[in-house]
Amino acid sequence: MVRIVLKGKYGVFVYIVRHGETEWNVEGRTQGACDIGLTDEGRRQALRLARRLKGVPIRKIYCSDLKRAFETASIIGNEIGRQWVATPLLREACFGKWEGHTIGEIECIFPGQLSRWYRDHTFCAPGGESLSCVRERIIKFIDQIKSLEIAQDEGILVVSHALTCKVLILELMDLPLSYIRRIKQDNTGLTVIKVLPDEGNVLVSLNETYHVAD
Repeated sequence: MVRIVLKGKYGVFVYIVRHGETEWNVEGRTQGACDIGLTDEGRRQALRLARRLKGVPIRKIYCSDLKRAFETASIIGNEIGRQWVATPLLREACFGKWEGHTIGEIECIFPGQLSRWYRDHTFCAPGGESLSCVRERIIKFIDQIKSLEIAQDEGILVVSHALTCKVLILELMDLPLSYIRRIKQDNTGLTVIKVLPDEGNVLVSLNETYHVAD
């Protein structure tokens, strides 16, 4: 387990959010490293989530530098009055030649590769990135934020992508990558983990989405 030990005696919170809706989400296309922006609905989702987070003691916001996550973070940050920091460590997995295709198309054009990618964490899509590589990025991100000065019951907000959010959740909860398909992370779905200094971290909530229907 990579333990994130922030400077809060009684634990701090990590709020994990997937970006808002994009056109490729609507069309079921694999985005990966492609820099796709939000739809109008995606922006509304981000604003609704921001209103849900008002009053929550968030010290800092970190986000992927891809447009869809950066814009989601900026909407939230502007609404709750917090600055956001973009980092490529929180980018979505690069899916190489799979990008732009639906799952059905990937299965047809690259038969057997998708199931192998989930099964073999060192396997890469053609021109893409393995799950193990994404995990290495997430570990680097966790290492970077370990020394943050966070007061008791404060937290940080992380805005990223579906698969990257799942890897972060698994890493913080000391779960193997083989659990990756057992977690669902919808657009602007909110997952909350309480990070404790001397014991195992606690999953407080997973993929909250009730704000989307507001």
